[in-house]
Amino acid sequence: MTPEKIISIIEKYEEELARYNAERKRVKTSWTFRDAPRACVLDHAYYLCTGAKEFARDPERQGKANRHFAAIQMCLSFAGWYTLEELMNHNRPDEDGVATTFIPLPYRLLRK
Repeated sequence: MTPEKIISIIEKYEEELARYNAERKRVKTSWTFRDAPRACVLDHAYYLCTGAKEFARDPERQGKANRHFAAIQMCLSFAGWYTLEELMNHNRPDEDGVATTFIPLPYRLLRK
């Protein structure tokens, strides 16, 4: 996946997280994600977004960008926002290089 694609997907996630009023806060390192409250998992995903975009812009830090990106996606899945299939679809290439397969947040929250 190109750095531009990673950044475009993260920016979509940031829009949804901001709409949800997530805060850019790291989850407590003594917690497991299973034990962390859903809001804290989403806060952690938002926290990781800034660094992931920074790393994606630096060719020498692509590996770190990909690890942060994967962690963001797993947080969103653990919080019930996206299925694995949906996350895989976000990562697929599309014509303009921008992720377009996002379902609006209000629908996501009603699914649970």
